[in-house]
Amino acid sequence: MPLRYSKQIYDNVHGYINITEPEMQLIDTPVFQRLREIKQLGPTYLVFPGATHTRFSHSIGTMFMMDLFARNTLRDVQIDDDTMQKLRIAALLHDVGHYPFSHTLEEVITHSMNGKSHVEFGTLLIKKLLSEKLGTFTYDEINGLIEGDRSDPLSMLLSSAIDADKSDYMLRDSYNTGVPYGQVNISSLLRIMHFEKNRIIFDKDESPVENFLINRYHLYRAVIHHKVVVAVSLMLQRIFEMLVLEGYIENPLDVYNSEDQDKIAGYNDDIVLNAMHKYIASGSRESLRELIKDFFRRESLELAYSYVSASMLDGADVSRGNEITSLLEAPRSMANLSMDSGIDKDWIFPVVLRTLGLIDEEASIFVRKEGRTIPIIESDALILRMIGTRMLYDARIYTKKGLGGRLRKALRATQR
Repeated sequence: MPLRYSKQIYDNVHGYINITEPEMQLIDTPVFQRLREIKQLGPTYLVFPGATHTRFSHSIGTMFMMDLFARNTLRDVQIDDDTMQKLRIAALLHDVGHYPFSHTLEEVITHSMNGKSHVEFGTLLIKKLLSEKLGTFTYDEINGLIEGDRSDPLSMLLSSAIDADKSDYMLRDSYNTGVPYGQVNISSLLRIMHFEKNRIIFDKDESPVENFLINRYHLYRAVIHHKVVVAVSLMLQRIFEMLVLEGYIENPLDVYNSEDQDKIAGYNDDIVLNAMHKYIASGSRESLRELIKDFFRRESLELAYSYVSASMLDGADVSRGNEITSLLEAPRSMANLSMDSGIDKDWIFPVVLRTLGLIDEEASIFVRKEGRTIPIIESDALILRMIGTRMLYDARIYTKKGLGGRLRKALRATQR
């Protein structure tokens, strides 16, 4: 007997999405509605104006994709209604713990503020505020699927190299930014794909998976790692951290530990933007006021230095990469760079970007040909064989527009 749907939501990517009553009860909670006010790609809309889509639409889209994956890739498993409903709820709630501006601010919250990841925050919210709306399912069942607990092989549908989550965000991010790389052919992928004993197996043809992985790589390079997207993201991270320190935004750790549903529901993009406007009007730190004004005017930082290497996992390039990473991540090095260049440390923004690796994540992908099942990295997929043992390393330093020359001169002096 199929699931009983009580409503439909029209989605700009997938069309009409059917919703069951248990799903609707979760969607209508303040904790889930908060996701309407959290942009999927953070401040990327400052570069790609259409990228204003939210974690709300992505979460519902992931639930839709979960249904497709479960019905089409579990060849040897009979999915009953209860199991399907459990999978759909896990997909719906997988991003419920995202912080304002999504991954952009999670980066500074988890590293500089010793905060929790969005997955940890999300599972806590489910346990504290949503567990009574899970119906016959336990918190542990839903949490296991979200966190990728491999004791439940079905978790691979939501947490693996090719899953419902990644499929939706690739299609959605591509659609809303206008960048074509994420427009993968999901129907071709699902036709030859199935999950078996914690492995993803493709029958005969590796082209759809190769297309998926290469498109994901290019989508990251074109959007997430875009020169100006990274610049405005670094600005927003610095602004957020300083506004928390000055008391204009509540510390995310306090929100994490709170049981006040209204406080949690209000912790979204708007609370950050409103605090930024307030600081312009009454803040005392001139460099922060200037940084906020530049953000709103889209006066992005200048890329002063970049070291990019598509290198093997060992060798001279990695040694050079480690040397640069140490320079960029050491506070003392940045202090010396500030002194040598005469640029205030508040205007030096180092960042190390590592493009998604193919080896570690894709180790569970296999191809079945002529009765043999082999890792896809060993198959005849030439492109994957060429780049599977490589990683892209991208180290950058940004500064205030017009100061790049001074920073580059100081960097050259330190590298002699």
